[in-house]
Amino acid sequence: MNKKKLVTGLLSVAFLGGVLVTTALPAEAKDYDGQSTGSVSFKSGGLELPPIDPPIVDPIDPPDSNFGLLYVPKEFNFQATAVPTTPVSAPTVVPIDPNLEGPTGTPIVPPNTPKTNPKTKHFAVGDVRGKRAAGWKMVAKLSDDLKVSASKKLDGATITMKQGINILTPQPTPTPWLSAPTTPSATVHTPDIVIGNNMSNPLDVLTISTTSTLVMSAAKETNPGDADGRGEGYWEGEFTSINLNIPAVPMNAVTAGETYTGTIDWTLTDAI
Repeated sequence: MNKKKLVTGLLSVAFLGGVLVTTALPAEAKDYDGQSTGSVSFKSGGLELPPIDPPIVDPIDPPDSNFGLLYVPKEFNFQATAVPTTPVSAPTVVPIDPNLEGPTGTPIVPPNTPKTNPKTKHFAVGDVRGKRAAGWKMVAKLSDDLKVSASKKLDGATITMKQGINILTPQPTPTPWLSAPTTPSATVHTPDIVIGNNMSNPLDVLTISTTSTLVMSAAKETNPGDADGRGEGYWEGEFTSINLNIPAVPMNAVTAGETYTGTIDWTLTDAI
């Protein structure tokens, strides 16, 4: 009997119920190898400066390209107050007067509207460094006691206020930036300490005196790689319920016609 030799690798044979089934085998596959490279890099951002309105003042020294103080309150002019007719024994509380403007608190002239000395004041910080471990803090202090002269001061006078925090979203100039209230530590990037935060503790107040006082801070990253460093983005401190508190001793020494003046120094630093 003649037999046909099957060529291994070209055909396979199976018997199913007496029926011969043949299936073609694929030829051996061949791989061709190659490689492509890929990369992505990250850099710090560039600060955008908001449109500056009269109630705020752009700092004299411009901020760095990716971190800095964007603006601070322009002025704090308090209500003209009558000289007490009898000696006082308790501090005198004097509120902000939005109708007084300028370095010495000049009354605005009707029909002008208050602009530079509003009852609600703001400062803003921008941090787009992209260094999650950086952090920052903001402090404020009276450079000296409010005074008429070197020998006539409101010794020990302080400025107290409530403080909230807003998150700022840049908009194309001259459109006002979007400002939305938030709370400390609301996200991993929100500043975590806001002194005088009137959203969490109504009794807490921020007190500015001749001693440097922490106003707001954003903590450094606790562990490298955790991405929990705070302060990245644009943040605005919002001051309300602003009052000057004058101790009894200097209040009993004031006389009519005097104007006591001074300055508040605001300092932003990345040293925590």
